[in-house]
Amino acid sequence: MLQSPDKKLSLEYSAETGGSILSFRYNGQDVFRAYDPAAPLAPLNTASFPLTPYSNRIIGGRLDFGGKVYDVGPRAEYDVHQLHGDGWLLPWQAVAETPDRVTLELRTPKAAHTPYAYHARQVYQLDNNGLEISMSVTNESGMALPFGLGHHPYFPRNAQTKLTANLPKIWQSRNIVPVDVADTPAAWDFSKGLTLGDDRFGPPTQGVEGRDLLDHCFTGWDGTARIDWPDRNLALTITADPVFAQFVIYIPAEKPFFCAEAVTNINDGFNLATRGVADTGMVVLQQGETLSGNVRFDIS
Repeated sequence: MLQSPDKKLSLEYSAETGGSILSFRYNGQDVFRAYDPAAPLAPLNTASFPLTPYSNRIIGGRLDFGGKVYDVGPRAEYDVHQLHGDGWLLPWQAVAETPDRVTLELRTPKAAHTPYAYHARQVYQLDNNGLEISMSVTNESGMALPFGLGHHPYFPRNAQTKLTANLPKIWQSRNIVPVDVADTPAAWDFSKGLTLGDDRFGPPTQGVEGRDLLDHCFTGWDGTARIDWPDRNLALTITADPVFAQFVIYIPAEKPFFCAEAVTNINDGFNLATRGVADTGMVVLQQGETLSGNVRFDIS
């Protein structure tokens, strides 16, 4: 377990479970949704996990890039699409640790089920103000490929929880796939803050029919967001490097958590870019090139 120098912040992680965070606490209060030890130890039950070599879905597990179509599976049991790459499903190694910092690394060899081979690195660093996550991925595939990064934190949610973020544009989706960019509707305008109770968002959206209140990618984000828990006298500010230009909000119906994710690419962004869609966040790395960025979570 990591602790900040003043001992107020703590972080538990599991290198073996996708290099994920199990808990992030301030004075014993959960800042991220904590892993439930009664549940199976799996990435979807953790507090946050890394997204590499890309964020979110590749539809049908088929990547169209450079004049070829690749199968990037495997696909998860609960989703017909390839989700978040494979970094969150593989064991990482802790290569260096101090009381307030750990460095985790993952090197994937070329495999039959995917064109990707890469070296990923993430650093969890606590200080007296909060947590900084530094991420990088280096292309070791032997050819140019599109890459992306992100982290997938889960946050506690109740009717008083408020999210504030300047998100002027939204990727409208059909069956999860973004189809075009539009002005963010007033009902989802977080610029002055919105509480996250179910009644604020109405019926399920077309993100995932019949299940979720909101599951969309926003763009035009200025790199800053704030979460307030008034009932706990706790607030969190998220700041991200410009490479994380997309912001995913996921609010599952009738669940005590939500996700607010700083990511580099939109859902199926690589395939959309091949079709001529602009500003999907796709970054093409040549062999040996690296994509990197930092995200901070500061307590107030």
